[in-house]
Amino acid sequence: MQKEYKQPTRYSHMSLAVLSVLGLSAALLSPSAVTAASAEISNNLYEQTAISSGLASHSLMLDVADTGDRLVSVGERGFILISDDAGRSWQQIQSPVSVTLTRVVFATPQQGWAVGHAGVVLHTKDGGLTWQKQLDGMRIAELEVTAATDAYNLDPNQENEFKLKMAKRLVEDGPDKPLLNLYFSDAHNGMVIGAYGLALTTEDGGASWHSISNHLDNPSGLHLYDIIENNGTLYIAGEQGLLLASYDGGGSFEELNSPSMGSLFGLVSTENGAIVIYGLRGGIYLSEDSGDSWQEIPNRLPITITAGARLQDGSLLLLDESGRTLRSSDNGHSFSATPIAEPTYLTGLTQTQDGELILTGLRGPIRLAEGSHDRES
Repeated sequence: MQKEYKQPTRYSHMSLAVLSVLGLSAALLSPSAVTAASAEISNNLYEQTAISSGLASHSLMLDVADTGDRLVSVGERGFILISDDAGRSWQQIQSPVSVTLTRVVFATPQQGWAVGHAGVVLHTKDGGLTWQKQLDGMRIAELEVTAATDAYNLDPNQENEFKLKMAKRLVEDGPDKPLLNLYFSDAHNGMVIGAYGLALTTEDGGASWHSISNHLDNPSGLHLYDIIENNGTLYIAGEQGLLLASYDGGGSFEELNSPSMGSLFGLVSTENGAIVIYGLRGGIYLSEDSGDSWQEIPNRLPITITAGARLQDGSLLLLDESGRTLRSSDNGHSFSATPIAEPTYLTGLTQTQDGELILTGLRGPIRLAEGSHDRES
C-alpha cells in the first residue's frame, strides 16, 4: 500500500523555531522577531559563542533539567544557566553557540546534551559547567544525503527517490535544521529529532552521528517534537498528529493510529505504564494498550499544551501557553487546572530532589514550591 504524502508545514525561521517547538501563538511572531531569528542563520550564530548578559536569567528559556547535582536551563541566544541552590539563583555559563537551544537532558550527573536551532548538538561532561558543540546543520545535511543515497542505491523505489531529493534540498538550504528534542538511554546511546523528520542516533556519546530519518515511517518528513521510552518501546510525537513507535531500540519506527489531526507536542508515561500525549488546542489523550487505542481526556479550555512530566509522587503535570498547570493524580484519566501566581507562557519543567518544581518560560526559570502556586524567579 502506497503511503499518503502529507505536506509538512513550512515556517519562517522564527515561527518554526518557536511555533514548532512550543506551539507559540502567532502574536509572538512579530516582523522584528522574524528578522532577528533569521539572523541566527545568516550571521552564522551557530558558530559564535553566546553573549554574556545580566538579563539571561530573565530571557526566554525553553527547557530545564535536573542533573542530580544542579539544575541546567537552556533557551534563546544560546543562553545556558545553572543553579546550585535548587533554582533560587541562576548563573550564566559560557555557550559555544548563539542560536536558540530548545531542549536539554542528562544521562548521568556529569554527561548531558542540548539541542537547538541550526542543528546544533552541545555536550557537557562536567555537569553543565562547560559545553562543546558536537554537531550542526551543515553536518546533518551531509549525513542525510549519505543515508538517503545508500537507501536509494539499495532499493531505487519512488519513496527512496523522494527522500534523496529532500536530503539534497537540505544541503542547498544550508544549516537551518532545527533540532527539537532528544533522548539518551545512557551516556553512550542517544537520539536527536527535529524539523522535517530529522532523526539521528549516536552510540558513542555524540562523537559520531548517523541519520536514521529513512528508518521512520514518515515519508512526508513531518516535524518531530518529542521522544520518550516506555516499557522498552520508543515513542515519537509530531506534526499533524503523527505518532511513531520503535520496538527494536530505535532501529526502525512504524506509524501508530493517532487520535488527533492536530500537532502533538509531547508524551509522558504514567506510573502504571500508560501513555499520555498532548498538544495543539489543549488536546490530551490516554492509551493504556501501548498506543493501539486512545481516549480523549476532557480539558475545559482549548489552550495548547507545551510541556509535561511525571512527578516523584507519580502524578502527571502538564503546562499550557496561558500559564496554567494541569495535574493528574489518577494516571492520566483526568486533569485539574490551576494558574500559577503570575501567569506567563510556559515551556518546560523538571522537579528538584527536594520536590520543588522548576518551570521555564518567557521570563526565565520559575521556582514553584510543590503543593503551592507561588512563583519565585
